[in-house]
Amino acid sequence: MNNFSKLKKYPLGAIKAEGFLRDQLLRGKAGMAGNLYKLEPAMIADPFIKKSYVKAWVDGNQEGWGAEISGNFWTGYIQHAWVLDDEEMKRTATEWVDAVLKRQRPDGYLGTYCEEGADMYDDYNAWGTACGMRGLLAFYEATGRRDVLDAVHACMLWFVRNWSGDKKTCYAGPFIIETMIFTYYHTGDESLVRFSEEYLDYITKHDLFSISYKKMLTDEYHYNSNHTAGIGTTGRIPALVYTATGKREYLDATVNLFDKIRRYSTHLSGGPVSVTEYLGPVGSTTETEYCSFAFYNATFSYLSFITGEPVWGDRMEEIFYNGAQGARKKDEKAIAYLTAPNQIYATMDSSAIFGDMQVYAPCYTTSCCPVNAVAVVPEFVRGMFLTDEGGNVYVNVYGPSSLDSDGISVRQITDYPFRNNVKIEIDSGKSFTLNLKVPEWAKSYSLTVDGNAASLGSCGGYVSVPVSKGKKTVEISFTAEVRVIKVDDTDWSGKHPIAVKYGALLYAYHIPEKWEPIAGRPMTPLPDGWSWYDVNPDFEDAPVRDSHEQLGLRKVQFTWNVALDEDLTAQDFEIEECRSTGYAWEEPRIKLHTHCYKAPYLCSPYQAKTLEPSGEYQYVTEKLPLTLVPYGCTNLRITYFPKAKLEK
Repeated sequence: MNNFSKLKKYPLGAIKAEGFLRDQLLRGKAGMAGNLYKLEPAMIADPFIKKSYVKAWVDGNQEGWGAEISGNFWTGYIQHAWVLDDEEMKRTATEWVDAVLKRQRPDGYLGTYCEEGADMYDDYNAWGTACGMRGLLAFYEATGRRDVLDAVHACMLWFVRNWSGDKKTCYAGPFIIETMIFTYYHTGDESLVRFSEEYLDYITKHDLFSISYKKMLTDEYHYNSNHTAGIGTTGRIPALVYTATGKREYLDATVNLFDKIRRYSTHLSGGPVSVTEYLGPVGSTTETEYCSFAFYNATFSYLSFITGEPVWGDRMEEIFYNGAQGARKKDEKAIAYLTAPNQIYATMDSSAIFGDMQVYAPCYTTSCCPVNAVAVVPEFVRGMFLTDEGGNVYVNVYGPSSLDSDGISVRQITDYPFRNNVKIEIDSGKSFTLNLKVPEWAKSYSLTVDGNAASLGSCGGYVSVPVSKGKKTVEISFTAEVRVIKVDDTDWSGKHPIAVKYGALLYAYHIPEKWEPIAGRPMTPLPDGWSWYDVNPDFEDAPVRDSHEQLGLRKVQFTWNVALDEDLTAQDFEIEECRSTGYAWEEPRIKLHTHCYKAPYLCSPYQAKTLEPSGEYQYVTEKLPLTLVPYGCTNLRITYFPKAKLEK
């Protein structure tokens, strides 16, 4: 068996969350991760183990959508169970896996297209089946149960036999290649690789959605050419085939594609832009679909071990610690389907582009985003450490976590990304090399080993520390500087607003929030303790009063009517490291203080949606203090600030 990846993933269960990451997983167990299958059983719990139909589906048919949604949920749930090391969740996961295996057909097929006359060549058969098989493969990694691997292998061989020649599809179906390649890793079955290469060639000849690896290799980039979340999964397929074949153009295609998406369609939060769910340009109000946070986080994790390049770990940190957190209710009981950098409202009516999708809900009529939200935290934690053929350890992502594998124990004790220093405690039964990522944003770094300053060379973005048998403490600290960034929104509105980053975090002005429970549109009535929510600015807590109230127009405070000096520098910011002991995403552990200017006419007094301001520069009055917090600590915010019109 070939595997041309530079590094390797650890099996599920080897890496555990600690600190605030564990807190988030615990909240998730009490929230959506642990309960979605109960809230919408027909959509989430049942499709792979029995079929119950829901009227909301077209013609009552949920074969394809149900496979995707249920499969992605259980993939996230299984990872959540083992990353949290929770016995109750493990038992539930095992019950689901056992029930799925009982439904396998004698010919090997293991999906949701089980009714007589079902269209076995439907694009969503391959897509939805792959979503479920990912969960089974994760379960096999965690448990070593051979019957589970054998079941997935038999299912893959069904597709090899039955989807030969022109029976393949070109939209979501190619995702089946991912489970083909991961099954190949475990079985060495070359027929799975041949099928995968044939599929790549088929897409090249029938490329309807610009997803062929040949198209990915070009400089062409077109807005609206592809579903943003979807390309986050199909885009990594060529790189996965590279790992089994060593054909460099496959890997180059994937890397080039995601570099283009980053250049044209990625917010500073790491969120890929989804204008009506399709690729679009960066702008203050252009939105990201929550599925994209999950899919791109996973893709960056894959590219971390495939390429061995730490830049992909940086991108994992960017999307997870910023965009993915800023679209979650902090008790983990609701997410927003669509979110934007500048968001004054998150209601049934607030989306500038796409219906009611900014509202916060635990489960939408089409719940692809909530179920994918379940996978975000555990998939991120799984990618924090990597290894190589020699058993050396690579710290790919920083955050509180631990690794226990093959006689090596490594703990990250840190408040990163709220602090820029990491202590690593090691207890090893053998010698190995510890490789520490140096983030792209770091101006410099310092390193100590057992309290003694160490001067070690870096290679490929990693600092290498030889570790002998026994216990050792390594500390690494990164020097960061506030970065004032002019956002390139040329293809959206051309206003080039101002944004602020420090270390791994994007910062925002937090608009106080008022969470109003509403009925929403759940397919199954929600039990007590669960709700949809309109999120409006909480004017009662707003610190600055506005003249519109004095005019009698409306008793509100337009505290977001501010603009920044485009010539702000790092020296204009004070960094406050807060001594918060509360939950990291509710009580900011770091704040930035600077100044802004009141822009009284920036927004209409009757605004109900978050709109782009008119004009590139804004008329301003008095100078005001401004406090910024991590983007992930907000749900309503201003992140891309308009520029103040100042006399120079």
